[in-house]
Order: sequence, then structure tokens, then C-alpha cells
Amino acid sequence: MTRRSCAIYAVGAICALLLVSGIALMVAQVFRNLMQSRLKKEIVLVEGSRVFESWKTPPPPVFMEFFFFNVTNVEEFLKGAKPKVDQIGPYTYREYRYKDNVTMVDNGKKVSAYNTKSFVFLMEKSIGDPAVDTITTVNIPLWAVMNKAQGFKAFFMSMMIRNSKSNLFTTRTVHELLWGYEDPLLERISKSSSDVGKDFGLMYKKNESNDGEFVFHTGEQNYLDYGRIETWKGQRQLTFWSTNESNSISGSDGSAFHPFLSKDERLYIFTPDLCRTIYMEFEKDVEVKGIPAYRFTPPRSVLASKEENPANTGFCVTPKECLGSGVLKVSPCRNGAPVVASFPHFYLGDNKYVEAIGGLSPQRRHHQTFLDLNPTTGIIVRASKRAQVNILLNRIAGYPDTKFLNETIFPVMFLNESVVIDDASAERVHKLLTIVKVVSNFPLAIVGLGGILLLVFVILLIMAHQQKKEVKRIVFTKAAYTTSAEEDTSYTPVKEKDEGQNGTYIGMTAKTEQ
Repeated sequence: MTRRSCAIYAVGAICALLLVSGIALMVAQVFRNLMQSRLKKEIVLVEGSRVFESWKTPPPPVFMEFFFFNVTNVEEFLKGAKPKVDQIGPYTYREYRYKDNVTMVDNGKKVSAYNTKSFVFLMEKSIGDPAVDTITTVNIPLWAVMNKAQGFKAFFMSMMIRNSKSNLFTTRTVHELLWGYEDPLLERISKSSSDVGKDFGLMYKKNESNDGEFVFHTGEQNYLDYGRIETWKGQRQLTFWSTNESNSISGSDGSAFHPFLSKDERLYIFTPDLCRTIYMEFEKDVEVKGIPAYRFTPPRSVLASKEENPANTGFCVTPKECLGSGVLKVSPCRNGAPVVASFPHFYLGDNKYVEAIGGLSPQRRHHQTFLDLNPTTGIIVRASKRAQVNILLNRIAGYPDTKFLNETIFPVMFLNESVVIDDASAERVHKLLTIVKVVSNFPLAIVGLGGILLLVFVILLIMAHQQKKEVKRIVFTKAAYTTSAEEDTSYTPVKEKDEGQNGTYIGMTAKTEQ
């Protein structure tokens, strides 16, 4: 066997080995499983992990935008007309958030922390100065008091309201409405009731504060539990609602999601502001700064009426206080105040709520809540949490100023809490995804190399075959040429003839045909 033949057989053997091993590795997904196993160990809430520091102090900047609904026809509305509002905003704040008092518990299987937030106003991203701009809106403290003081208490409370010169609507600066002001009615009540404070604000005492202690699963034992809430304020269940399903504390707090997300799963998020757990479902594929992501968003069923979604029956404060789709009365966790939560402009809600207020126009682009998550790592690459605060207004016996009012869910303010991954974090995610892709596709590279060698092997076989034919042709031609020459020039010797003393004579005669 020649060296060339050995080389050809060696190329063929290596080609076969690469193709078989590569295809076997692809089918078994060995490298993919190894990479997933590695990431599952890295994405855990323990000291030294890839994500722990960024979980405690998220690097991307978070912005909180506030939009207010300024009422333009108060007098007409109090006489029974349809209210009209103008949206004013945004008033934008940089939100700084971090996990405080982080402590490992349950032998390192869980971690406790407080979600602390602080806010700094950004004039360059705002429509005006919150300390100067005024808004005419619902007098929330007054409506809260009237809803609590009904029956025989209404007469005495009406007198107190008149003496405090409080009205159903009030005009305050944006700063007062957000961060608090001393309300004259609450100030009078606080003198006789120590559990009532004299200050009110939509974000009162929420600057440099937290929502209470959370205990999270680290994800070490099961990657699907990464960031999942075990308890909130020491509770596994809420007590505000009427069913266990409604009172459940499920999912994460919205800051961490497990890796290897599926488009088919629901993401559960517990929201203290709504006093409940909501869920989000896959909507579409998106891309943020070159990073592929799944967009998850709350479907209509989250805030649907009990008729549309029977699972929401437990969120009715009482059987008589069940509202329609798109709104949630959260008075049980707001000290009885008639506060109603919804998406901005009653997005995903019944049309009756939109049509009852002049100036509203729900749009998915501006009013949808969504999460864009990289499916491989579970990292948030973009998010927008949008929620609206409303007050339920209606006629209340004992308060003459409400006698002409129709039941109305009145919008006060909505917020947009948004974040986009920063460039430095995006670059790190890109590198991680590249490593995952390269390692996971390594068997494909082996198959590709095997394919190239297969091509080389075929070419070598063809060349060898052609060369063999050429050699045979040359040999055949040479053989034919030699035979003809012999026939034309060959001679046969003849016997020696004695010629006496003249020596020996050797005769040559031409070969004759037999």
C-alpha cells in the first residue's frame, strides 16, 4: 500500500470519526447541557456568584415618571356633568434602588433583604417644576374620611369638614401631592385620634424607604426557584382578600427571573403596591441593544371581572363591591380609602371607564406594562411598570355635596417606572451569550469540520481514480508499441558454415513468416 493510499484512508477515517461524534454530541446535546448546568450554578443568589452584586445594587438607571390628571370642570362635575381632565407630565425622578440588610438564612438556602428606594428629581427630563406647578384633583383625604364615617358619624364629620374648609376637590402643587402636605381635615382628626396622621401624599414616606422584609430562594437547589419569594413581612399568605388564591404570594418581586425562560410559561410577580400577585405572559420576540429578549406583559385576564375571569372573585371587597374589568379596588390594604388601581387610561379595561372621563385615550404603546427578558440568562434588558391611581366617587348619605354625583372611577395620577440595560451590562451579557453560543454549538463545528474532510476525501478518491486510469492507459500504449517493433526488426541466427581455412562465417537471415 502506497503512502498516498494510506493518507486517503486516514482522511476517510478521521472524517467518519468527526461526523459520527459530532452528530452524536448534537443529538445528545452534551455541550448544551454542560453550558446550562454551568449557568444554573452561576445564576444564584449567593456570595461570589455572577449575579449577586448586581442583584443587590442594580447598575442600570431606573426612572420614575409621574403624570397627573388636572380637572378642568369641577363645578360642572359636582352638578352631574361628565368630568374633563388634562394629562400633565412627566415629572421625572431618578430612582435609586438597592437591597438592604442582605442576610443568608436557612443554612444558605434562602436570602432575606429589604428593597430600599430613593428618588432624585430630574428637571431636564420633566415638563416643569413640581414645587411650582399645581394640579386640581380629587381631595383624597376627604373622600377617605367620608367613606369611613358613615351613618350617624356622617353628621358630625360634615361639621368638621365645613370647619376645616375642605372641599371634594383640591388644588395642590405636584410636590405636595407626591411627597406630602398637612391636610386641614386630617390635622383636626389627628387631635382626637392618635392613629390618624395629619399629612397626606401619594408617595408620602416612600422616599428612602422599603416595602418590608422579603425572603427569597437562592436558586441553588432548583434554578426555577431563583429569586422566588418565600415570605413577605414574615407571611406566606396575604390576609386582604377572600380566597387563598387571591392571597397567595407567588413568583418574584420583579427584580430577578430564572434562566432558560420558556415562551409557554407564566411569570408571577408579587406587587406590594397592588397588594397582590399578578402574572405576565409571552407577547413577542424583541431585541434590546443587540440582545435577544422575550417580551412578557399582563393579559387582560389579570384585572378582569369575576364574570370574565372567575379566579378573580376573591378580589371583590364584598360581593356588592365587585368592579368591572381593568380595575381593582385596593381599599383593604389602604386603610379603607376608596383607592382603585388600574393600568393608565384604563388600558385593558371596560370602555365604560374610559367613556366616563373626558380626555382619556388608552394606547398600548404608552400604557402597557411589560418586561423584556433575555431567555438564556433571565436578565431584564428593558422594562416598564405602568400603574394608575384612581378614587371611587359616588353619592354618600349624610354628605350633601355628593348628592348629584354619579358613581365614577376618577383618575388621579399614573406612573411609569422604566429601565433599560446600560451599555456596560449589555456588553457583559453579549460576551456571556457568545460563550454560551460557541460552547453549545461546538458539536456543529465538529460536524462542519467532518464535512470539509468528507469533501477532501471525495476529491482525493476522484484524483486517485483518475491517476490509476492514466497509469493503465500509459502501460497499455507502451506494450502495444513494443510488440510491433519486434515484429519489424527481429532476426534469427543460422547455423555456422565451415569455409575451410578462411575462418568461420556467421550468416544472418531475415525472419520469415511461418
